[in-house]
Amino acid sequence: MKAQDLLKRIMMESEREDREFSRLEFNVRDRGVVMNYEYSDGTGTGDIHRPRHVKDPEVLDLETFDELKPLLYEKNIPFKERRDDFL
Repeated sequence: MKAQDLLKRIMMESEREDREFSRLEFNVRDRGVVMNYEYSDGTGTGDIHRPRHVKDPEVLDLETFDELKPLLYEKNIPFKERRDDFL
């Protein structure tokens, strides 16, 4: 259920006309996943007094992430999955 609700929010973000959504980035950690929205560089008004605000990252549990991945493939939403190791 959480994955379906999250997919709806992602779809709404991808359909926005004021900025061009390019893909999602998932940073997988031991106990959770951080999801970031990425946008094309050419978006925004160009007005320095009104800087473009990107959507805040979302924190997911691993189970929700595993449920969400097939839904993203089904809807052809591009994403990148990172599993960086830190010292």
